[in-house]
Amino acid sequence: MNFLARGIDDQEARHAAAAEAEERWLRERAGIDPAERLASWDAWVRRVLAEALVWPADAARREKLLAQCAAEMTVLARQLRGRGWLLDGKVLAAHVQACLAPIAKAQRAGKVGDFWPYFRAAVSRYVGANAEEIQQQAKRTGADEGAQSIGALLGGLRVLRGDGALSMVELLTTRAGEVAVAKTESLREKQARVRAARKADATQRQLW
Repeated sequence: MNFLARGIDDQEARHAAAAEAEERWLRERAGIDPAERLASWDAWVRRVLAEALVWPADAARREKLLAQCAAEMTVLARQLRGRGWLLDGKVLAAHVQACLAPIAKAQRAGKVGDFWPYFRAAVSRYVGANAEEIQQQAKRTGADEGAQSIGALLGGLRVLRGDGALSMVELLTTRAGEVAVAKTESLREKQARVRAARKADATQRQLW
């Protein structure tokens, strides 16, 4: 095998490995580390966004906007979690793509002026606009939290789930909450430092 052919094979192997890692979150969730599933989701959603939408030519702007949009997809997960629809795998992936499809269509038709607010509004509307269909799908696939709870009670069972059995919707919502708490704590620390500095300044002035 010549060096060129070997290089092509190596590149294809790397791409295959990357694609497999990206889609690991789509597989059976039990037994897969939650952190690994979240990392897999992050890579997958960035690729789906990159392929579906039109991005700025400037690399720095493109990466910043892509990261913002990837993070914004957590809004969809929070709304699903709020309604008790614990979607995962291919079902959740299909809704992510369905959410992006009209945005891509409008973008390519030149109907999107200021992209970021348009994107955020479209994502925030998606669950409410498709609530009936999503609810039926959640019940059909066993992802309706209310139905799960009733089933457990009727069966006289107490279901205890570890992190490995949590849906991607639950994992994303939990992570978003942890980030929010961390930001809140950071803000509190900054405020505490400001108050301490002001108190020290006031004390110093009194000594004058």
